[in-house]
Amino acid sequence: MNPKTINSQKQSAHNRLNVIPFQGNLEDRILLIAAQSAIQLQTTLLKNSISYAQSVSGSLILKTTLKNTLETLIKYTDSEQGSIFLIDDNGAIMESILARGPVTRDLKDSVISQVLDDGLAGWTLRHRQIGIIHDAIADDRWMQFPDQPDQVRSAMAIPLVYGIDAIGIVTLTHSQPSHFDDAIATMMQYSMEIITAVILNAQLHAEYRPLGLM
Repeated sequence: MNPKTINSQKQSAHNRLNVIPFQGNLEDRILLIAAQSAIQLQTTLLKNSISYAQSVSGSLILKTTLKNTLETLIKYTDSEQGSIFLIDDNGAIMESILARGPVTRDLKDSVISQVLDDGLAGWTLRHRQIGIIHDAIADDRWMQFPDQPDQVRSAMAIPLVYGIDAIGIVTLTHSQPSHFDDAIATMMQYSMEIITAVILNAQLHAEYRPLGLM
């Protein structure tokens, strides 16, 4: 659930029950709300991961996990679109889901290559930290493609890092500027390790289960 939604529900409950709300400063409140949201997000991802490990076989488990992870992150951040892709040790694309939906392999590879070289995704991977664009029109890290299906005004990119290695990246977008605030960014910061672990687990199942090793 989006941190903004949780905060709204808390205020409503306080009013009904005449409870004195938490009196910390703004930063403390943001951290508290983000932590609560992160716990819910991580629990959802882990439950789904266990379910897929028991019911989905072969390479489908990785694709299913990527799709569910992206849909879950879109839901919890109130994003409108998102993409996710995995890279190998050489930076080559292994698996991907793009916001623009099914496209030819050549177009997909071209788009991903450009955003890795010059876009927000590349910036995020190089810095190994969450990247936020508050207004895509004014930020040269956001690449506008001629055939882009939806207008993007704000974006967030989350690196998937295991140890010192980046294994992929998630990008979330919204048509309104400044959609991704401190609470959402902090929630994602708290959840990065779990997101990466869930995807790595799916990769291991996809690779070794057909061999009867898991």
